[in-house]
Amino acid sequence: MDDQGREVVLTFLSHYDAIKAKREIDSGKLVPVPRAISSSCGTALKCTLSDYLNHKGVKKEEAYIREEEKWSVLHL
Repeated sequence: MDDQGREVVLTFLSHYDAIKAKREIDSGKLVPVPRAISSSCGTALKCTLSDYLNHKGVKKEEAYIREEEKWSVLHL
């Protein structure tokens, strides 16, 4: 898989922000926040790195990328 297809999880301060982000990144999927990640509202948006990069203005708490078997904060 190329880097642009890597899995990204966005966390949010509120469920409302998560729903708004889903409207912007329509290919994303609302999911519970993975146990290894802490979040304020418990709802996350899973999408590809490419989708995230195309919508970096989305209001979020944090962005995480899956590296091997763990989640790391995505720094761009």
